[in-house]
Amino acid sequence: MTAMGDLGAHVTTGAMLVYGLEYLKRVGWCPWLRAETRLLNRLVSVGYALIVSVGITVTGDAGSGWVWYIPPLSTLLIGIFEAAKQFTAQELIWDGVVAPKRVRFQLANGGGTV
Repeated sequence: MTAMGDLGAHVTTGAMLVYGLEYLKRVGWCPWLRAETRLLNRLVSVGYALIVSVGITVTGDAGSGWVWYIPPLSTLLIGIFEAAKQFTAQELIWDGVVAPKRVRFQLANGGGTV
């Protein structure tokens, strides 16, 4: 993959996770994820980055059974490096896009938490 293709893939999946988590927080489907639970939010982000980057997949259905594909160790090690890049992209998106919006919202509403 080219450098720009690699960057585009990380930015796209990072944005999907960041905005997806923000949506789940807003609608209340994940009450344990709040602005105050920064460590938990990061753990979910790391978990997502690992799942996306390592390439472990599950296919099938309840009737015919499930098939898990776990790549070879060399692929898993490369995936861990890719996960670190993915997590970094997610953090950059959150810190650069979501966090400033939250601060502006707090300032506009008398400093309360979101």
